[in-house]
Amino acid sequence: MPCSRCEKIPILFTELSDVYVTVPTNHHVALFEGALEKKHYLFETLEEGFLVKNVPFEEFLFYLNFSVFNTIEKKDVRILSLKPGAPLSFSSLKSFKTLEEWMLLHQGKEVADIIEEGRIKTLFQPIISCKTGEVYGFEALSRGIQKDGTLMNPEKLFSEAKAMDLLFFLDRVCREASIKAAARMGIVRRLFINFIPTAIYEPSLCLQSTARVLSVEKILAEQVVFEVVETEKVQDFGHLNRILDYYRERGFSTALDDVGSGYADVGALLKLRPNYMKIDMHIIRDIHVDKEKQQTLKTFMDSAKSIDALILAEGIETLEEYRYLKNQGVDLCQGYLFGKPQEIPDKKPFVEPSL
Repeated sequence: MPCSRCEKIPILFTELSDVYVTVPTNHHVALFEGALEKKHYLFETLEEGFLVKNVPFEEFLFYLNFSVFNTIEKKDVRILSLKPGAPLSFSSLKSFKTLEEWMLLHQGKEVADIIEEGRIKTLFQPIISCKTGEVYGFEALSRGIQKDGTLMNPEKLFSEAKAMDLLFFLDRVCREASIKAAARMGIVRRLFINFIPTAIYEPSLCLQSTARVLSVEKILAEQVVFEVVETEKVQDFGHLNRILDYYRERGFSTALDDVGSGYADVGALLKLRPNYMKIDMHIIRDIHVDKEKQQTLKTFMDSAKSIDALILAEGIETLEEYRYLKNQGVDLCQGYLFGKPQEIPDKKPFVEPSL
C-alpha cells in the first residue's frame, strides 16, 4: 500500500501560521515579549511557551533570526508552525525545530523545490568490459536543476537535503528519475542506480514506488544493479544487508561503491555478498606505478572471486591505468577515459589506441 507521507515531502513554510515558541530561559521571557509587542504580534502564554497568532511565518522567522536572538540563542529557541486555529497536538511535535534549524531549511528551499517538482536531470556514464571494450552498462547519475536552468552541484544537493532531513525524498526522486530516463533512452544494458542505505527505513515499504516505476517503464529486474553509495558512512550492516536481500530476492543485482575507502574490514564486505565491487578511484589513480595500491587491488580481487562478484574499477583516466587493470584481469572499467556522464548515453565500444 503506497504511503502518501513517504511520497510527498512535508510542507515546510506556509503564508500564515500560528506559531508556538519556547525560549531558552526565564531571562529571555521579557526580551521575547518586548520583541513581539514591538511588531504588534498577537500572542498568549501557553504552558512553558508563547502562542503567536496568525503571522506571516517566513517574515516572523527572519525577524527573530536577524533582530531578536543571537547565534547561541538560536540553537535553543524552539519553534512549531501550526495551521491558524489548530490546537497543539502530539502529532505536531515532529515539526518542532530550533530557530537555527528553521533558517537552514529556508536557505535550502531551492533543494526542497527541486525534490517537490522532480527537477532532476539524469546523466549516464558508460561502464565497459575491460576484456572486449564493449559497453557493459551505464551508471545513472543525478543532478538537480535550479530555477535558472543551471545544474546544482550534486554534493551541495545531497548535503543540503540531508541537513533538511529530506534525504529520503531526494534519494527516491533520483532513483525514479534514473529509471524513467533510461527507458526514454532505450537502454537495454545493465543500469546501475545509486541509493543511500541510510535513507531507507524498511525496504518492503520504502521501495514500493521504485518497484512501481520499474514495472511501468518495463525495465526487467535482471537489467538493474542497485548500487550502495556513501559506503564509508554505513554503520548498521544488518540494515544494509536487509536492503540488499530485498533487492536480491526480486532478481536485482547489487553493487558496493567506493570499495577501498568505505570498507577497512574485508570480512564485513564479504558478508554483504554484492554482485559487483566498485574499487574507489583513489586506489585506481596511478595504480600502474604504485605497488601498495596494486596489492590493495589484489586483496579485493581475491575477495571478489571468493563470492563470485565482479570487480569494477572506477575513475580511470589514463591508458596506463586501463592497461594495467586489464592485464590484472579486472572485469569492468569506468571513467573519463571511456566517456563523461552525459544525457544521451554513448553506446559505442571503447577502442584502445595502438601502441
